[in-house]
Amino acid sequence: MYIKILSFICLLSSFYTFSGWANNAQSITVPIHENIAGKALHQYANIWWQWTSSMSDKISPVRDKTGEKCHVNQQGDVWFLAGGFGTSKIQRHCIIPQGKHIFFPIINMAYWPENNISKTCEEVKQESALNNSELYFVYAELDGLSIPNMRNNRIKSENCFDLHELLARTQAAKKVYPAATDGYWLMLRPLSKGIHSLKFNAQYQHDSAVHGNMMQDIEYTLEVK
Repeated sequence: MYIKILSFICLLSSFYTFSGWANNAQSITVPIHENIAGKALHQYANIWWQWTSSMSDKISPVRDKTGEKCHVNQQGDVWFLAGGFGTSKIQRHCIIPQGKHIFFPIINMAYWPENNISKTCEEVKQESALNNSELYFVYAELDGLSIPNMRNNRIKSENCFDLHELLARTQAAKKVYPAATDGYWLMLRPLSKGIHSLKFNAQYQHDSAVHGNMMQDIEYTLEVK
């Protein structure tokens, strides 16, 4: 009887611990239909791609393997984190100002017409959605604890966008429209000061498509100051 009662207490304690983390994870992650600083998350997905295209490869946070370029072209209330182009396994250290929301793709695709090929907005949306309909797995964890229900975090462009919109603000840039993105994204509310660990990975399973087996395996040490 003592052993059974003790086991029950341990189980109950584990339940409350898990339940407490689940509630905390829900409070630290922004639901996909919530607006941040006046913008919807699907708008931030568009802006994230415009951000990646606003800088050269030499200073790109997406090309960077260490996190040294994490700060480049950051602005506003939301701080963008990068994954990697194509299949990527990367570890980075990133210093983030306190009070910033943090937005990043776990895995995603973007599509826009090239070589003067004409495409409609609906056609580029369909192209960017292709592999996301064949997701094999998706996972994210913060400070060693997994974030639940990541499959519910699929975000896609509601409106197509000009890929070079941000770049055109600083230099002459050819308009690239229509562009669209589709994938699994996460918006975190501002983290407390100190060191945080963020890990995320995902993989597609679509053998007949370009990047159909792409995998992302990204780790961040986030230093919030």
